[in-house]
Amino acid sequence: MSTDSTPDDFIPVPIPMMGGESGKCKSCGSPVVGKFCSECGQRSNVKRITLREGWNDFWSRVYGFDGMFPRTLRDLTLRPGHAARTFINGNRVMYYAPVGYFFFMISLYLIVMSMLSIDPIELTREATSNIATAKPGSGQEEFNTSMAHWLNDNQRLVSFLFIPIQVLWLVALFRKSALNFLEHSVMVLYTQGHVQWISIVFLFVFKFTGYFPDFSLLLLFQFVYFCVASVQLYDMYKPVSAVLRAIFSQILFLISLILTISVIIAVVIALNPEMIEN
Repeated sequence: MSTDSTPDDFIPVPIPMMGGESGKCKSCGSPVVGKFCSECGQRSNVKRITLREGWNDFWSRVYGFDGMFPRTLRDLTLRPGHAARTFINGNRVMYYAPVGYFFFMISLYLIVMSMLSIDPIELTREATSNIATAKPGSGQEEFNTSMAHWLNDNQRLVSFLFIPIQVLWLVALFRKSALNFLEHSVMVLYTQGHVQWISIVFLFVFKFTGYFPDFSLLLLFQFVYFCVASVQLYDMYKPVSAVLRAIFSQILFLISLILTISVIIAVVIALNPEMIEN
């Protein structure tokens, strides 16, 4: 007599493959060995939809695989030049891409400003309160207000268009690095995006105190932060040489920026002379 108690019509139910085991990707059907599909990036250990699984999936999609976003924040704070060098050398999964990070930070700045109900025009007036302003009700004041609104509405585009000017000076001053134009732009995008955290802190200060810290403080921080990043990225130069070249590139960038803005304003005024009439 057989001792097997298994019914004749029993059909075994396959057990879903978990992470690290061989199987087929649930998205594209390709063979999978490991935690992720090599073809589409889908996780191999997809589980039933639960609150915990949904939360983990959310963080994975927002912050990237294996803590990409926290790692980007940490390394851009502590060693921005090394982070830029890692990306330039071909590691594209360790950090957020520089262009994406730049636009993310600009967008975050604008979102925080909106959430705090801060009027960009009022903010601009407070930030430039130590600079001579136009007479109230004059055409120049109307022009300044219109420009402030336009810059606020197009801040992402304007900020991005100024990046090539800064990169050009790096190409000229750090020729020994043998980096091309786009490779130089990696550090510029990372550093310009990361300093937005200081601008966001300034927004909270302005919201709760009515005072906007002196713009020169932000400028000083940018100079120091950019010098640190330059020493780390351009390690083929002596630290003192890298710092001096970085400072000189920033000064030339600011001069170029002022000249570019002045030309734009002069053209607009030439086409609309009534803007400067009292």
